Amino acid sequence: MDENSKIKNVRNRWNGFSLKNKRRLIIHFIVIAVIAIVYLGFALNLLNASRAKSDRKWNNWQHQDTPEVRQEIAERSKTATNVTVGTYFENIREMNIKNSSFRAEMVVWFKWQGDPDLDIANHIRVYKGTINKFTITEESHDNGINYQRGFMDVTVNTSFDTTRFPLGSYPMKIYIEPTYSVDRVIFTADDASDINEDIDLAGYTLLRYDTGIHYIAYETNYGNPNLKDKDVINTEHLTRLEINREGLGTYAKCFIALIGTLTWIFIVMFINTYHKVDPLGMIPAALFGTVTNITVGASMLPDTLGLGLLEFVNMWGVMTIIAGTITVINVNRIRNKWEDKEYATLYGRIISLEIFFFTLAGHILMPLMSYHF
Repeated sequence: MDENSKIKNVRNRWNGFSLKNKRRLIIHFIVIAVIAIVYLGFALNLLNASRAKSDRKWNNWQHQDTPEVRQEIAERSKTATNVTVGTYFENIREMNIKNSSFRAEMVVWFKWQGDPDLDIANHIRVYKGTINKFTITEESHDNGINYQRGFMDVTVNTSFDTTRFPLGSYPMKIYIEPTYSVDRVIFTADDASDINEDIDLAGYTLLRYDTGIHYIAYETNYGNPNLKDKDVINTEHLTRLEINREGLGTYAKCFIALIGTLTWIFIVMFINTYHKVDPLGMIPAALFGTVTNITVGASMLPDTLGLGLLEFVNMWGVMTIIAGTITVINVNRIRNKWEDKEYATLYGRIISLEIFFFTLAGHILMPLMSYHF
């Protein structure tokens, strides 16, 4: 049979169905399409917004450097010692998304003129971090030029954005802050700062890196009588980098059970439509596989989190199972109660193909919208 004959045969079969059956098929087709498009539209918009937010945060990190703060700094730092700070980011020892922390190693150095008693290396802290170890490896005070260099092992607590997990990118920021305010010390960034391009963190690649100076005004003077009504203002040296997921290994680990479950549900719809078998009893196994899959990804994340790629993909799988179940029930009802086998087969084919199309589209578009290329 040639192509034209096939098309003509399909038309004749379609014209042979009652108006009620045609309307039912069209309505079911539209309902599935609308639900799928609305859901995917919401999910893709949220994932894209998360990726755009990551870029905005990277580009607008100096949010507290207002003209008022800069003016205050200029007035209070006239007699302050200018300390040049540089870092060489060496390695990421650990990244723990579930516990919202990372551990890094880097070389830190300080250079300044005059006031050798500052001893900056022993008068620093890391914002929201713990300096596990800081070993001074070189120090000199010659001709009024002071230099200190040390190796720092630091753990920083931070809130990782898990919206695009397990395909997201994750910024890491280390703020080195002096215990002196700008009245005595002001930091400037050394252009010699750099990063080890071969930082070792399995499953990730370096996306971008930068250093800079951040000014922070605390709304307190810690009871310092010398400041009176003024707030404490400090300078901070920021070392920041962003790592990006490499490959699909973690993604496959999170959703391998779901992929098997979806394969199972499409097999169920296939044998129901083409082999006229009632496989309704096989569907609970698919639901069990989906629930098992959800726990895999959830175990890698903090207990409190919002909606993201992990939830969207799992809910998309649950929706596919529900749609497949309803399709099998409808095909069985049409075939057994109404005894219209030809219409049951056509209904099963069209709806099954529609579900397969939207399922595949969702599992392609959601990861693509999450990954930072």
